[in-house]
Amino acid sequence: MTTDPTTGRTPSEGERIKAMVAIARKAEEVGLDVFATGEHHNPPFVPSSPTTMLGYIAARTEKLILSTSTTLITTNDPVKIAEDYAMLQHLADGRVDLMMGRG
Repeated sequence: MTTDPTTGRTPSEGERIKAMVAIARKAEEVGLDVFATGEHHNPPFVPSSPTTMLGYIAARTEKLILSTSTTLITTNDPVKIAEDYAMLQHLADGRVDLMMGRG
């Protein structure tokens, strides 16, 4: 959520999240295969809950592979990661590609 250098305006977190959903939907519309989002817990980044974001996008797309740019294994409980992404995989009909790393 950085300031737009052409307008000087900084979008709100809500605006940025809606824009990310629109980008994912457009990606599918134009025939791209994958949409990925990272996990961030500090400003100026969104979202801090990639499973929620990807679940929402899964409900609004049909073919798009949904991925995490990275899931932070050092700041999350590994059991919770497994549970959350297993549920997301079911909701997304197997379209989830999980990438894990250390931040």
